[in-house]
Amino acid sequence: MSDYLEDVLLTLVGTDTSVPAGSTEILPGDPGLQHAVTTTVLPLIENLQPAEIRRHPDGDIAARFGPERDDGLLLQTYIVSQHGNLMNDPHRARIVDGAPMGLDGPIVFGQGANQNKGPMAAALAAVRALGHLSRPVWLTVNCEGRSSHGGSRRLLEDLDVSAAQAILAFGTDLQVSLGNRGRVDVQVIVQGVSSHSSQPELGRNPIPPAAAVVAALDTLPLPPAHPRLGPATATPYQFWCDPIAPHTLPSTVHVVVDRRLLPGEEPAAATTDVREHLEPVWPELTVDEGVSMLPALVEADAAVVMALAGAPTMYSRNAFDAGYGCSRGIPTVMFGPGRRDFGQGVVAAEAVSLADCRRAARALRGAALKLCG
Repeated sequence: MSDYLEDVLLTLVGTDTSVPAGSTEILPGDPGLQHAVTTTVLPLIENLQPAEIRRHPDGDIAARFGPERDDGLLLQTYIVSQHGNLMNDPHRARIVDGAPMGLDGPIVFGQGANQNKGPMAAALAAVRALGHLSRPVWLTVNCEGRSSHGGSRRLLEDLDVSAAQAILAFGTDLQVSLGNRGRVDVQVIVQGVSSHSSQPELGRNPIPPAAAVVAALDTLPLPPAHPRLGPATATPYQFWCDPIAPHTLPSTVHVVVDRRLLPGEEPAAATTDVREHLEPVWPELTVDEGVSMLPALVEADAAVVMALAGAPTMYSRNAFDAGYGCSRGIPTVMFGPGRRDFGQGVVAAEAVSLADCRRAARALRGAALKLCG
């Protein structure tokens, strides 16, 4: 299994599945991503000889191992790499000594190694080592690249994947992530009237009211903090004017607010709360719901957690895809090799420990056999 895992990981890291430079997302059905999935990932799955393979037009893959039932395990992997954006020669996959990066032993270095491709290689190795199954194990490839639940919806709804438990293979430092906050991008548009900046009285400058809108977020009513997931927050993280022209007042200011959601909160209701709070600030204000992800929370004694054989547990700071499975009644956790520090190191360079990938493969195989063997 070790040689197979190493070869697969180098192949995956050497395949460009990154968000294009200058963009913050990659759209479903992107031709480059489709090519990578079809020429690299699909053959790896076909070689595992699943009972069936279902494919979505946007590139997502669902492969069933074992009988066709609805009480099995969903083992979900991700192909889009969103970190390591500042790496030099990001897709020259190589094995190097991990000591300079604070990792023990040999590591695979290259974009996506830490975020998604180390976990994907571990999942492929785990499924390859499965024997007879009395319940299905679904190995899926999620092509989502917009920080939304779009890929999971395509897999569970369009491709009709059914499962009783789910593990999302993602970098968690070999800890089981039991939950995370959700999020919704609240899109705020402040309207004004453009004019030359030498005669501001001929227009209506939207920048001062937009600044007041941002300041008003400090008094937005929010629910009490969750004892394990932390606080609900409303953080403005984008602010831009339109049009941009010499000595010209803009006619519009756009503000995007990251509203973090706690269990029980819905994106639409949270957006309505922001709208009702901000509308008194400026008469020409538009507040709309943007892309969102739901909160996730799984109990520590859930079967899927226990099947991971005593791996330490944690709660994630970032929003992620587990919330969708949880919203469908499927206890969904995250687990895999790869560091959780989203600071300078992961942004600038990605690497994953081969030993950790092998530990993850053994843990995922053990969980699959315990739940479905």
